[in-house]
Amino acid sequence: MFKNEIKKKLDIKSEILPFTLTMLSRSKMMISGVKNVLLSSDSALKFRLSSGSLTVNGSDLQIVEIGGGDVYVKGVVGGVQFE
Repeated sequence: MFKNEIKKKLDIKSEILPFTLTMLSRSKMMISGVKNVLLSSDSALKFRLSSGSLTVNGSDLQIVEIGGGDVYVKGVVGGVQFE
């Protein structure tokens, strides 16, 4: 499994990764471990994670699908910020 390979290469001992952010291109991403959506606009998306929050800035941003802690986003990603 992909997550197991990442954990091994980065020497992560915990069983569960608190969140993952996968950039599929500059216009598509998948975020796992999302607790809830704090902000949703076409220029910014903000998500609460178990260890803080994550903000995605850009243009034409949309949540394509959400469920089970996974969020699929499309649009032009200009930046990602963790708080």
